[in-house]
Amino acid sequence: MELKDSLMECRGSLMEFKDSLMRFRGSLMEFKDSLMRFRGSLMELKDSLMRFRGSLMELKDSLMGFKGSLMELKDSLMGFRGSLI
Repeated sequence: MELKDSLMECRGSLMEFKDSLMRFRGSLMEFKDSLMRFRGSLMELKDSLMRFRGSLMELKDSLMGFKGSLMELKDSLMGFRGSLI
C-alpha cells in the first residue's frame, strides 16, 4: 500500500511539473510574440527614418539649387551694377 501511495504521489508531482512546464512554454510563446511585435515596430521605425533621411536629402538638394540661383542673381546684379558705373 505504501508503494502505491508513493507512486500516486510521484505521479501527482509529475503532473504538477508537466503543468508548470506547459505554463512556462506558454510564457515563452507570449515572450516570442512580444519580441516579434517589437521587431516589427523597429522595422517600421527604420523605414520611417529612411524616408525622413530621403526627405532631408531632397531638401538639401533644393536648398543647394536655391543657393545656386541666388549666386546667379547676385552675379547678374553685379554685372548690371558694373554697366551702370
